[in-house]
Amino acid sequence: MSNILLSSRAFKTAAITDAFHNLLIHSANNDPSITVIVNSVKEGKMHPKIIELQQRLKQLGFNNVALLDVLHDDLSILNQTSLVILNGGYQFYLLHCLKKSGAFNLLKERIKDGMPVYGISAGALVLGPDINMYQYLYPEDNWFADTDLSAIGATKIRIYPHFDQHIQLDPQLANKLRHWEIVKNQTITRLTNQEALLIENDRVIKL
Repeated sequence: MSNILLSSRAFKTAAITDAFHNLLIHSANNDPSITVIVNSVKEGKMHPKIIELQQRLKQLGFNNVALLDVLHDDLSILNQTSLVILNGGYQFYLLHCLKKSGAFNLLKERIKDGMPVYGISAGALVLGPDINMYQYLYPEDNWFADTDLSAIGATKIRIYPHFDQHIQLDPQLANKLRHWEIVKNQTITRLTNQEALLIENDRVIKL
């Protein structure tokens, strides 16, 4: 059973917000716990976007919201939490930290057991099969020169978030993605900043 939400931006639309609420609809806990895995190189849990996300969750009625730095905090929280949010940032850095800390395998097991998860931008990418496409597009971002870019694999869907924004910065982006799709025989789902994918087992809903 899988309950996965992927988006470019957190709670960007009412449809995304409603889908997030629905991820927790079957929770046995009346006050479900949410763990946000931070993905900031310097500020960590003090990054303004992280604090803003935590406040937003509380505005939505979720009072039990914890921030987790996988390199420095106790990972046992992942065994008790009702839902995990993988936040945005640098996808290579996030994947590297998850594997280095051991959080990678913990997340895989919890998701496999049915824990709902929300991936935002880079967080959405590491929930897919791999981030090899990003090595092709942005090799300079792979600071640690990691060669194993296999991701959590919670879904087989590969996405490109912020497509509407990034194509304004790189007019050749559409051609690059199409080239990758042809050469690798893979499909890339392009998500704008307003869009999301809700994955319920084998059912995929574009929001």
